[in-house]
Amino acid sequence: GGVEKAVIVSASGLTARHAAQKYGFRTASSVEDDILTSPEISVAAILTRHQHHARQSLAALRSGKHVYCEKPLAINEAELQEIEAALASERLPLLMVGFNRRFAPQAVQMQRFLQESSDPFVAHYRVNAGAIPINHWVHDPAQGGGRIIGEGCHFIDFLTFLAGAAPVSVSAQAMPDNGRYHQDNVIITLTFPDGSLGSLAYLANGDKSLPKERVEVFRGGRVAVLDDFRRLEMINNGQRQVVQSRLGQDKGHRGAWSAFLDGVRKGGQPPIPYSDLTGVTRATFAAMRSLTEKQPVSLTQDSPAT
Repeated sequence: GGVEKAVIVSASGLTARHAAQKYGFRTASSVEDDILTSPEISVAAILTRHQHHARQSLAALRSGKHVYCEKPLAINEAELQEIEAALASERLPLLMVGFNRRFAPQAVQMQRFLQESSDPFVAHYRVNAGAIPINHWVHDPAQGGGRIIGEGCHFIDFLTFLAGAAPVSVSAQAMPDNGRYHQDNVIITLTFPDGSLGSLAYLANGDKSLPKERVEVFRGGRVAVLDDFRRLEMINNGQRQVVQSRLGQDKGHRGAWSAFLDGVRKGGQPPIPYSDLTGVTRATFAAMRSLTEKQPVSLTQDSPAT
């Protein structure tokens, strides 16, 4: 609501023309500056391949545009450091990353239920991600950054949302690829500032008929189980409450966009704290580093944990 769809851009311009006709954009283009530096544009949505996200987001921010960037925010440390420096030293419009799951209605309800306890939690997030071709661009470190950086950030962000702060330590192990996978059967363990523990099982070797996501959280006598953003079960003092999504699966896409637009209009604090945006991104880099070095990585000292 209240947004005028002005310009849509793709590399060739052909898909942009089709999308402009389908979704009601005024014009289509193959020139990115028709969005990134145009004085007529106040909001830019970045949905390009991953290697462009950091550069395009910074260009739009520096030309006075609010930016909604799809995940990941960056695919390497140099890009992330440039963004952090800009956010810290420059007066920039609003930046948001499409970590939509924290805006899902059942996710918000789950967090409120768990916040009734101040104890640390233990959470397990299982993702039946499915296999993609070994030559897919997402696997290319220079284009996609790999699946943990490119998509695993979603699930690390969700656990960060529950913890209220980004991880301080990351450890990761991967199953042998055997020529069929590409570091996408991984167990990642996250430690949060309050001592909470999160484990992420990101798996490409499952069956597609199994629902993609399941989250189980144990905290101070409370248990919450979220099944694929369709069903939420909350248990406390022997009492069980089950919430079914009446409109089907809701992973928070609409909620995330609405929160972004509210932030644009009203100002104030960003819908996702910048410390979470950067902390989650850095945690994905730490997970990849842990796979290589075969030891935990501390995010507070940027050195292997001891």
